[in-house]
Amino acid sequence: MGRLTSAISVLTIFCCCLMAIPCVAQKADQAPALTKGQWREDLRFFARELPKRHKNLYHTTSREQFERAVAELDAAIPSLQDHQIIVGMIRIAASVGDGHTAVHLPAYFKRYPIRLYWFGPDLRVASAAREYRQTLGARVVKIGSLGIAEVLARVQSCFPTARHENEWYVLGTSPAFIVIPEVLHGLGVVHELGRAPFTFEDESGKQFTLDISPIEFSVVGGVPNVRFIPVAKAEPLFRQRPSERFWFTYLPDSQTVYLSFRGYKSLGENAQKLFQFIDANPTKRLAIDLRQNGGGDFFKGRKHLVRPLKERPAINQKGRLFVIVGRATFSAAMVNAIDFRKETNALLVGEPVGERPNSYSENDEVTLPNSRLVVSYSTRYYKFLEEDVPAVMPDKRIDPNWADFKAGRDPVMEWILSQPLDKP
Repeated sequence: MGRLTSAISVLTIFCCCLMAIPCVAQKADQAPALTKGQWREDLRFFARELPKRHKNLYHTTSREQFERAVAELDAAIPSLQDHQIIVGMIRIAASVGDGHTAVHLPAYFKRYPIRLYWFGPDLRVASAAREYRQTLGARVVKIGSLGIAEVLARVQSCFPTARHENEWYVLGTSPAFIVIPEVLHGLGVVHELGRAPFTFEDESGKQFTLDISPIEFSVVGGVPNVRFIPVAKAEPLFRQRPSERFWFTYLPDSQTVYLSFRGYKSLGENAQKLFQFIDANPTKRLAIDLRQNGGGDFFKGRKHLVRPLKERPAINQKGRLFVIVGRATFSAAMVNAIDFRKETNALLVGEPVGERPNSYSENDEVTLPNSRLVVSYSTRYYKFLEEDVPAVMPDKRIDPNWADFKAGRDPVMEWILSQPLDKP
């Protein structure tokens, strides 16, 4: 109970070095060699088990729509390549309409070695492998013959849309799908599985097209097998130490403790060290950064962070306690952000949270018998806010912007550090 995590964690692995999202050990496995009959067995298993296991599979799609989509994919299997079958199942799971229900992308799917991020309507290259360094900072305007708006429209069939989760969920999720060749080919964005023409526009407005080759991507011990060059020469705190799930540092000039809270593993032990430091050092502010926290056990967050802060009135004050949120704040992290707002005097700062607060979640998983694909599904409905709103909105909204990102600045922390202290 209370264990809420993202159903698309395999995408988090690829994006870890872009926005300092925590990595887990992951190696690219080999694709299994399955017969069409085995794929049909897996699809039948998927179609049989998902309605039984999900709390309410038809909360967005109807039984008839779900069964029709399964039947259409089953009929098409003889003419499809394996990755196209997988994309078909991904799209069926996405139609369920909650971010905790999904077919996880297999580790053997390749990646185009560029990392993308939305800045308003612009999708830019935030980091790239050395051979594609000329793309750094450029806008992606086309893939193959399709404009990026059409690419996004097709890719959104692979996860819940803004109508079902919210627009910040789409901003946070879509860039990872856009760099997966099997997904783009399965959606008809590219016509061949392999090198693909990407058209970019640099900051002078000049467009150029590059054929980009996919790579096998893996992360072991927090270290990716490909080195990506970031667009910024210096990284702000929230993009530093990408393999660590929980770390903090002291900013002596402002007597501020900055905490990067990206995951719940060993939270009790880690939080104890944090509060020992705060209690032993002059601390005027605490900034808890949840921008790259994709979930875990929100009861642990309540026990080890929210409750101890309530017991420390010197730091639990408006203007002294801040919680930073954004598009990648998901699941248990979203719940704990709400907890901080309700139970402490924290101010929420940053982007709106990338998940609908009242929704189906608490995911469990099942593995398909032949392909070994992992299917995640929601087991509970949670209502964390009285009002049914699309997103948890920050008290102070600060959206990412390209100029600050390129310069290696963090406008959120700059705003926090600029706030006057109400009490000495």
